[in-house]
Amino acid sequence: MSVEEGSSTRCSGGDGLVMGPGSEETPHPPLSISNPPAPIPASYRGYFSKPFSKEGGAGGEIGFSGPLMESWMEFLRIQKGHVGQGIEKYAVSVQAFLAWLKRTGLDFDPLTISRPTVEAWQKSLFYDQGNMSNSTRAGKLAALRSFFGWLVYAGHREDDPTIGIPSPKIIPGQPQKFSTEELRKILSAPDVTKPRGIRDLALLMVLYAAGPRISELCKLDTTHVIDTGGYIRLRFLGGKGGKDRTITLRRAASQALRNWIIIRKSLPARGHALFVRLSQATHTRVTICAVQKLLKKYAASVGLDDTEVFAHKMRATFATDLYDSGDDCCPRCGGTVRKVDLLDVQLALGHSDPKTTLAYVAISERQLRKLAIPDKRFHEISGREY
Repeated sequence: MSVEEGSSTRCSGGDGLVMGPGSEETPHPPLSISNPPAPIPASYRGYFSKPFSKEGGAGGEIGFSGPLMESWMEFLRIQKGHVGQGIEKYAVSVQAFLAWLKRTGLDFDPLTISRPTVEAWQKSLFYDQGNMSNSTRAGKLAALRSFFGWLVYAGHREDDPTIGIPSPKIIPGQPQKFSTEELRKILSAPDVTKPRGIRDLALLMVLYAAGPRISELCKLDTTHVIDTGGYIRLRFLGGKGGKDRTITLRRAASQALRNWIIIRKSLPARGHALFVRLSQATHTRVTICAVQKLLKKYAASVGLDDTEVFAHKMRATFATDLYDSGDDCCPRCGGTVRKVDLLDVQLALGHSDPKTTLAYVAISERQLRKLAIPDKRFHEISGREY
């Protein structure tokens, strides 16, 4: 729905009127490409991990959408409580949608986009990018729902073109984990006689022993390390959903990380990044892509299929091994020495919903043993000993 010239619109979250001189109510000027909403103050942009370009960022040159985009991002941050990384992912999805409309010659004005246009984009994602999962397409549609929902809420549109479009069905898959032998090979691969090997071993140890998301690993700072002199505790701040958590590293992982911290303190690196690049004089923070490549490199060096090696697989291994560790029994009385239940694993992973954690617990040895029919039942059936 286009805004007719001379018509009034509501202010963001308001009643459509602004106070003029003499306390008289005057209509808000109509919104258009030539009269977009004012951009958010520059001081607010510090809430995001990086500024989002008015020229379209990763999505292409859609210059007029910049103020709309920034006002929406401000709304997500202040009213919805979303964190910077999640806001940026939403913004990139919306910008990519607008850029696709421009490339295909369709109407790319956010104020007049219709539901058939959104449906055409969803079809394009399916047919033109066949390797895109349903969950990814559902996430992109969720970003559009948020954006157009805000346009309606703020009075810039009367209708939401995403209403009535079903979200792609997400079929959850079973997580994968590393075997004990695979872990042994990967963790023994770095050459610890060199600084790079010491850094890589510490990074791999943290990946396995703390189970962070790869983005959380890259955001770790030296100030997030709590060294008690025995074990080391790591504070993961601003994770998914803005949640914080603290994880304890046992002796082997603590020692590997402590060896790297000694080298890290001697590097003239800017900032407080815990894991930095060693190939650059500035020693910048490692990236998500660099960590993925590092893991695949060591996997390939020990004869593992690098296509089956990825950082989230290490997170799943952490979750299952943590749950399995709660099955320890006292050799004298047979009682449980260390109890680890579903909620403990959920807390360690930083999940909001225990149903998400169940997928990891389901592949643990401890759980799989529970799901096996005992031999005594077969003895009852057949009368034979097994």
